[in-house]
Amino acid sequence: MKLNMINTAIFAGAAAAVALVAFAGTDAEARGGSKQMYQKTYTLDKPLHGVEGHTTNNYYCTYKRFPVRKCNWNGDKEVCKIVKWQLEQTCY
Repeated sequence: MKLNMINTAIFAGAAAAVALVAFAGTDAEARGGSKQMYQKTYTLDKPLHGVEGHTTNNYYCTYKRFPVRKCNWNGDKEVCKIVKWQLEQTCY
């Protein structure tokens, strides 16, 4: 149940990001801008916060943290443990 809520939240966040990027890209193109959106993913041992906001090269960057879980079956239920974290950086 909890995993479904996390998947739903991730999907909703991704859909909102796509809509935001599509809107922002259209506005930038109307002004004659030619910036490209880029995205990088970092795998880390502990959760880190990224600094969200404008960079020196006039990009706006956002960060999302996703847990990487390792699950095992212990006989009557599944037990999951967070083993790493992924930090996703999106700049547009």
